[in-house]
Amino acid sequence: MRSSESQPERSPATARDNALSLIVSMADTTWRMFVSPAILVPAGLWADLRWHTRPWLTILGAVLGLVGSVLLVRAQLKEVA
Repeated sequence: MRSSESQPERSPATARDNALSLIVSMADTTWRMFVSPAILVPAGLWADLRWHTRPWLTILGAVLGLVGSVLLVRAQLKEVA
């Protein structure tokens, strides 16, 4: 049996739509991963400088940013499933 018989041929439009869907999904995941830390780490740094608690609030911002990223990506995965 030839391999071309076992797999249906895809039209260029279908391949393009699949590629576009993958790019959109990757972009959605990327912002979910980076927005929380990008906001909370500088906020923690600013708070440390203001209240002289360095490095504790920056660390707290990093941890909360990581937790926020995990929760956002997890919510995205639940939407897809």
